[in-house]
Amino acid sequence: MLLRDTRIIICTLVLLAGVAAAGGPYCLGPEDVIAVNVLGHPEFSGEFLVPSDGSLTLPSAGRVKAAGMTLDGLAAEVTNRLKARLRSPEVTVALKAQRMQRIYVLGEVKAPGQYDVKPGWRIAEAIAASGGLAPLTEPSDCEVIVLRHSTGLKEIKNLGDVIRGDSEANLPIESGDVLTIDSGETFPVYVMGKVKNPGLYKARTAEAGVMAVLALAGGTAEDAAVGSVRVTHLSGESETVDLSAAIVGGEEAPVFKLQPGDLVLVPEATARVAVLGYVTQPGFYALKDGETLTLTDALGLARGADKRAEMGSIAVIRSDEGKQQKLVFNLNSFLKNGDISQNPEIRPGDVVYVPETKKLDWDTILRSASAVGILINPFIR
Repeated sequence: MLLRDTRIIICTLVLLAGVAAAGGPYCLGPEDVIAVNVLGHPEFSGEFLVPSDGSLTLPSAGRVKAAGMTLDGLAAEVTNRLKARLRSPEVTVALKAQRMQRIYVLGEVKAPGQYDVKPGWRIAEAIAASGGLAPLTEPSDCEVIVLRHSTGLKEIKNLGDVIRGDSEANLPIESGDVLTIDSGETFPVYVMGKVKNPGLYKARTAEAGVMAVLALAGGTAEDAAVGSVRVTHLSGESETVDLSAAIVGGEEAPVFKLQPGDLVLVPEATARVAVLGYVTQPGFYALKDGETLTLTDALGLARGADKRAEMGSIAVIRSDEGKQQKLVFNLNSFLKNGDISQNPEIRPGDVVYVPETKKLDWDTILRSASAVGILINPFIR
């Protein structure tokens, strides 16, 4: 029987698997389904799925951060929020459906990927779930790197010791942990984004540079932003590598050694220019990383000028350090007299407008740009 002065009734339905895996009170996370019941107030009650950002929006209680909280803690927080509207609210919080408890196994195993962890699992069980070691992999040559989800710390053990049954080496595994089996001579690297063959590759230690793994992936795609290749380490830290000089200009690639489990992401090139006005094919045009584009090149992308175009007064709208510039160039001087100053380089984000008359109507030009959704310089990464 409940005491009369009890203001909070917390009913915690914790799955035994969750308790065993976590070794303590169950902490909520994304994909958990909970039931919140406010006694006598069904309008404040209901079942809720914890979303990916971990925060719930509850009736009258508002936005509540659920991820990382115990059921007791969440019930207390909801009760405290409801005191502003209810007198002595009585709250019941129950776990209706537990999220999948997942781990990630990478590296020298037959089937790297994501697996549902079972209570009491250790390194050996995780490797077995991923199909065992990859062919020609010698356990004594490998290290097991365990990146702990709960603390962000790494633990490294010799795989040979794990296979021999050393309990100190065969560490327990918890939900969210990432295991990487590192053979020493090669290590796993994910290559994603704008490459010809995205996937998981084994980088050789002696040549574990970014260019080498991009070659394993078949090279970069035509629309790749090679000047801003992103490398994310298992620690969560990221670095950007500029490969434009090496890939576009044929220069020596910058020295950048990869690490086991790195993710190499080649983004899409988003730098563009707009060519509008009296041209055959007005529109937006992408710029490749490292590519130099002149005014005549830009007109070429738009399939040339219209027969009504006034080539002596071509407008270029540019944003420079947050300030809008309005430039005018006489392309006839370049075409007839070779004046290179009138065939300038067009920068990412520029808007090129070819008018019909020599007298430029800047209001008309800017309205044309706005009509197709152009805000000056939105194209640069």
